[in-house]
Amino acid sequence: MGLDSTGSSPVFPIMVQNSYSQFLNQLKITASQKKLFFEIRLTTKTKALANLLVRMNVVRRFHRVSATSHRVFPAYTRHRKYLRRIQTYTRANSRHRFRLSTIRTLHNSTPNSYYILETDKGLMTHKDALRNQIGGLLLVVIC
Repeated sequence: MGLDSTGSSPVFPIMVQNSYSQFLNQLKITASQKKLFFEIRLTTKTKALANLLVRMNVVRRFHRVSATSHRVFPAYTRHRKYLRRIQTYTRANSRHRFRLSTIRTLHNSTPNSYYILETDKGLMTHKDALRNQIGGLLLVVIC
């Protein structure tokens, strides 16, 4: 038994990396420690998430530091000293797919929350999904 069999062993399980949850967990850790920024490697998928969070005023800005890493600044204001509550729902084994009727119900029941969905047209909030009349996979809930 060499190193080739490490994926099938219960001691060394195959790790599924989810770049969305890595970015969101780093954002939550940085906000809980009240740091001004964190550095992370952004892919095209996570860059789309970062742009969406900038539009929602959860992330103030992000910029490239080196060829492989970006510096991300969470948004803090005078009135909201803490970051909004971010709940991730990206799992490798159980994914939550929302139809349009479910998104309408969530929008009416929780008007101050944002649901970020991964749709066929890319990442968007639940309000954009309602405008485009499409459903998608739930990634994040921001309260």
